[in-house]
Order: sequence, then structure tokens, then C-alpha cells
Amino acid sequence: MKRFQGKVVVVTGGGGGMGLEFCSAFAREGGRVIAVDWAESAARATCEQMARSGLEAEPIAMDVADESAVASAFGRIVRDYGSLDVLVHGAGVRPVAGILEQSLAEFESCMRVNSTGTFICGREAARYMVLQRRGAIVNIASVNGRKAVTTMAAYCASKAAVISLTQTMACEWGPHGVRVNAILPAQVETPMIAEQVGPERTRREERIPLGRYGKPSEIAAAALFLASDEASFVNGHEMALDGGYLAFGFRPQVTAK
Repeated sequence: MKRFQGKVVVVTGGGGGMGLEFCSAFAREGGRVIAVDWAESAARATCEQMARSGLEAEPIAMDVADESAVASAFGRIVRDYGSLDVLVHGAGVRPVAGILEQSLAEFESCMRVNSTGTFICGREAARYMVLQRRGAIVNIASVNGRKAVTTMAAYCASKAAVISLTQTMACEWGPHGVRVNAILPAQVETPMIAEQVGPERTRREERIPLGRYGKPSEIAAAALFLASDEASFVNGHEMALDGGYLAFGFRPQVTAK
């Protein structure tokens, strides 16, 4: 039997490059997938692309940081499907600006989507999962929640909050049979990232001991594991998928003699 046969899986950020990968991976494993995105056209595009591969998903438009919209959408999903078994929360934004140049509005907007969205979506999913005495939530954080980089203060701060929220959720809901874990990807070879070429890309790859970016399929495989019964004793874990990026320290320059 497939790992998620008949289980209801909600994927936020379902209209993005990784969203398509998550939705497809869970559908291949038998999941009844709902692709959620703030833009209905993006969610629908994911479902249409999946259909060309013989996979099914339902598109839903939803702002992850809109409390009433999330409550309404999750309530409808439970009414229509009968349960809510897995939430893969991947919705997020990544503004780029130095702190001195970044407006408060842009900073708060990033925190609203990335951090507040994680809080609201996790809370609303858990309302049903706690009653069911089962469920798995996988929050997509980032290595930048652990290792800061310049020009991305809002993103780094918001992803650090996602990691902390994940651990608190795991502690509060674990006694009710609900597991909550986080994935911390480094650079991933999405269609947008794949367009990067030149010295900047080379420089970034040199900071990764494996010498390459991650593949979307590798991130999706981790989400499948964390949401599955194979990870039944994994709770409150932050899984770095980074090719060794967080472990990497100083690389000395070695000159030939």
C-alpha cells in the first residue's frame, strides 16, 4: 500500500516550484492533495501540470496570513474530505534588501506571510488533528533561520521564528498524537534558481561541501518521510537539507608548492 493512501494532504505555497514537487510527491503516494496558494491561477496551474502526469489535486486560493480565510478553507476541506491528515506548510516570501534600505512595511509583510502564516495555518490544522488524535505538520523553514546572510534580515528572522514555532507546536500537540517538524533547505534547484549562472552561483556552490544545490525531489522526499509513519517518533526536529552548508566553516586557501 502507498504511504499516504487515502490521507488528506494540504500543501500551502502549492503554486510555486517546490509546491508542485510536494503536491506531486504526495499524490504519487496515494494522498488526496489540496494545493493552496494565494493566487488561484498558480494553484490551478499546479493541478493542471499534475493532471498531465496522471495525478490529481484540488486547487484552493487562500492567504495564509488571513485568519478567517484559513479557518474557512480548512473547515471546508475537513467537511468535504472528512479529515486533515498532513499539512506541508511551504508558503513564503523572500524580500532582498539591506536593513538600512528596507522599509518597515516590507519587513512586516515578510514576517506576516512567513511567521504569522506558519502560526495561523499550524493552529487551524491542529484544531482538527488534535480531535483526530493524529496528524503530521511539516513546516518549510530555511538554513537562513540558523545562519544569517546580508540583505535578507526579514527572511532570516522570519524563518528563525518558523523553527521556534515548530518546536513549540511539537511540544504542545505531541501529547495529542500530532507531530510537527521542520525542513531547513539551502539553495534548491527550482526553475527560478536554475537560471542563475556565473560567478555568484559558483561562489554559493563553493560554500556547500557537496558542491551543488539541492534537488526539489530531495526536499520532497524528506517531507514524505517526516509526514509518514516511518517518522512516527520524530517530533520537533529541524532537518537541514543543505549539502553540509550549516556544518561548513572556514575553508583555507591551499596554494601549490
